Amino acid sequence: MLTHPAWASVAGLRHGFLDRRDSVGEEWNTIVARAGAAVPVALPRQVHGTRVVVGEEGQRPEADGLSVARPGLVVGVVTADCMPVLLIDRGRRVAAAVHAGWRGAAGGVLQAALAHLATAHGSAPADVEAVIGPAVGGCCYEIGTEVRDAFRRRSGSVTDPAWNDRGSRLHVDLRTAARCLLTAAGVGRVDVVGPCTACDDGYHSYRRDGAATGRQLSFVGWV
Repeated sequence: MLTHPAWASVAGLRHGFLDRRDSVGEEWNTIVARAGAAVPVALPRQVHGTRVVVGEEGQRPEADGLSVARPGLVVGVVTADCMPVLLIDRGRRVAAAVHAGWRGAAGGVLQAALAHLATAHGSAPADVEAVIGPAVGGCCYEIGTEVRDAFRRRSGSVTDPAWNDRGSRLHVDLRTAARCLLTAAGVGRVDVVGPCTACDDGYHSYRRDGAATGRQLSFVGWV
């Protein structure tokens, strides 16, 4: 489990990035308990979209983000190169976990999460802190121009620092793009933790290992 210094003073907050290879035949709740949060975890059925809803124990809504505003339940997402983005509002004791691949990030899932936090919980972007977890980095993520076009159609030049032309090849650092989008939306603090998942074999990577790879779980909430 990673402990983020910005959140260390928040009593009961836990978040982690866990290896699915260590959990064969076990439920994610058991893995969360091993990480120090012996409470249920609510997970969405991720579809690379932009829907964010309130998390409920025992339910798996089709969405790419869940929020929680009560102790005793954490919300999470699973990834294997896509970004896990964890959000908190300390004052309101609200948390959210968001799954963001390039389609979701370009389509506005991060902005949708902030809008959801405002509507469902009264959290203004300036009150929100964000941690972007391990994901494929710009070192390894070669993409086509259609990906950059998708970001620019929605966000203009906001994500330009994330793009790197290497001759005929175009690379993007999704976590830089996410940080740019969150900062532009007014989020009070944005931090990035962890390595590139494709470079570091301690993490699962779809790009490196293919569809048979495992998943990381990232979760957040007050226990």
